[in-house]
Amino acid sequence: MSRIAIDSERCRHCNTCVEACPEAVFASGEKGVAPRVVQSDLCVACGHCVALCANAAIQHSDFPLDRVRSSAKDLLPSTEALLELFRARRSARVFESKPVPREHLETIIEAARLAPTAHNCQGTHYIVIQDRAILDKVIHRTARFLGICAKLLRNPVIRSLYGLVAPNDMKSAVNMIGSLESVANAAKQGIDKVLRGAPCLLIFHANPAVAYPDKSAQLAVQNAMLICESLGLMSFYTGYVVGACEHGTRIPALLGVPKQHRVYAGLAIGYSRFAFDRWADRKPAPIQWR
Repeated sequence: MSRIAIDSERCRHCNTCVEACPEAVFASGEKGVAPRVVQSDLCVACGHCVALCANAAIQHSDFPLDRVRSSAKDLLPSTEALLELFRARRSARVFESKPVPREHLETIIEAARLAPTAHNCQGTHYIVIQDRAILDKVIHRTARFLGICAKLLRNPVIRSLYGLVAPNDMKSAVNMIGSLESVANAAKQGIDKVLRGAPCLLIFHANPAVAYPDKSAQLAVQNAMLICESLGLMSFYTGYVVGACEHGTRIPALLGVPKQHRVYAGLAIGYSRFAFDRWADRKPAPIQWR
């Protein structure tokens, strides 16, 4: 449990901590009196209180002074700069063979860990795979899994049963049969359609007991993909690998994922062989205003 105290001499009695706390940890004091800590057991260590307190009056066990820093507002990108980054980002699938520097990977994971997490659990873990032998096994095992899935989906009896259990998933899966077979057949010919030759695979995994681990991993992935662009790298979401991990233990065991954890996301990362100097627009967003 977090230990929280308010320095009454530093406190300006602005009650900002009371209003901003999402869990009502603080309660307003009488006029001219500092707020009170009333239910620190509910604190999710989001850091709102220490980030907002201009006088550093809040003493929080999860946030000692060396963990609270001033924002460099002059470094923040403009709205247009961010929008251009979103527009320019591509899911590249043609990579150079040169490795990704460790310092770049550390920056990518730093960006990922700063993403929002459900109930501020911060439960996402990361595995970086650059060993070519392990990557090749991931490709082979994923392709084999996809081939089995396609074969099962071609079976009318299994397809009917699947349709009864998960009708929406079944329709999506049937539409993917051709793609699954293409990946599996390519692997038999030594063609990599799983990682597309990427020299690095970044796996996002977590204990399923934490709050919404899948949602937190997806948020982390978005941060990671965007920071890749700023580092001159490109990436794509490894949905095939994640799917194979969801339905078996061979790949997670190969990657060193703890037995009690599940894989929730993955990114193939590397230097693109091509430079994308233009961006192709997407469909207009379907919007309802109410």
